[in-house]
Amino acid sequence: MKNVKLTWQRNDTDFDYKSFDRTHLIDYPNGVRVLACASADYFGDDRMVNPDQTLIGALSSCFMLTFLALASLKGFKVDSYEDNAEGELDKNEAGRLWVARITLRPEVVFTAGHEPDQEAFAELFERAHQGCFIANSIKSDVTVSPRM
Repeated sequence: MKNVKLTWQRNDTDFDYKSFDRTHLIDYPNGVRVLACASADYFGDDRMVNPDQTLIGALSSCFMLTFLALASLKGFKVDSYEDNAEGELDKNEAGRLWVARITLRPEVVFTAGHEPDQEAFAELFERAHQGCFIANSIKSDVTVSPRM
């Protein structure tokens, strides 16, 4: 069982839809605390992490960790991994907003002499996509466009 604690408290007498404070704290185990808020599009503050960014970050992180594990098991040596992940909000069939698409754009640098060929590289990404439990948990369309 995984757990996080979310805390929000009204800090004003007003509780109007457009003006109530959407700032909240997310506490993770081991003392990690994140200040979060809705995005400015939803009357929040873009200087803080918002829920859709958190979802995109969780997917990117899970995918990377799965990829690194698979690469290490195959004997490849990864020197660096950078992902410029992007999510897109859209309306579903019922007219409700959702994170419809997430694109991962990982760029991987391997140690010379310990890198996969193009076929093995593509297979690593396909297996990472299948093995990432966050990707397996969401309905969003996930696209991976890797670069080596």
